[in-house]
Amino acid sequence: MQIKQTVNLRKGVFISFEGGEGVGKSTQIDLLKKDLINKQFNVVCTREPGGTKEAEEIRKFLVTGDKKAWDPYSESLIFNAIRREHINKIILPAIEDGAVVLCDRFIDSTIVYQGLVGEVSEKNLLELHKNYCYDLFPDLTFFLDLSPKKGLSRALKRQNTIENRFENLGINYHQKILNGYYTLQKRNPRRIIKINADNSKENISSKISSSIKKILNIDE
Repeated sequence: MQIKQTVNLRKGVFISFEGGEGVGKSTQIDLLKKDLINKQFNVVCTREPGGTKEAEEIRKFLVTGDKKAWDPYSESLIFNAIRREHINKIILPAIEDGAVVLCDRFIDSTIVYQGLVGEVSEKNLLELHKNYCYDLFPDLTFFLDLSPKKGLSRALKRQNTIENRFENLGINYHQKILNGYYTLQKRNPRRIIKINADNSKENISSKISSSIKKILNIDE
């Protein structure tokens, strides 16, 4: 099923970054932010779960603690609730202000983690998104493709090792996550760009920068 964007007449651009654990989303967002600021773009960086003050508090309960603390159905409801606030308070105001919004995860994570892998009805997830989150999809999504083994190894080396609830779900779970992203990217090849994340951060950043030139009208 091809996901269509239905929000029109926007001034800014909404770009999301997706992938499994430890693929380097935060690093690439930071590099792209610096590059765009140098090119005189107004850039807003945000993340999910999180973004707003309230959502950042809720994030603690979603990404830390017992891996069985929430089932996928509960997770999907919580994610939609805080996503609505995220859109209302951070994303749409930034877009309307003409900013380039760089978001670490968005609806695609819910479709993959809670839907394709968690087995929550994808139809229901999309219905929730349509009814409560304005059916908003990014203009462009970068899927950082990396083997779960390497991604989890990287994740374990991060300074913030408390946020490890999903990492603790095991290698088989994370292989399903990767397969889920492959499925989603094949359905949406124009919006979701797959980037080989088993490479130097400079090489990955260069490919991302090349991919955004058209959508941001960058000539160089």
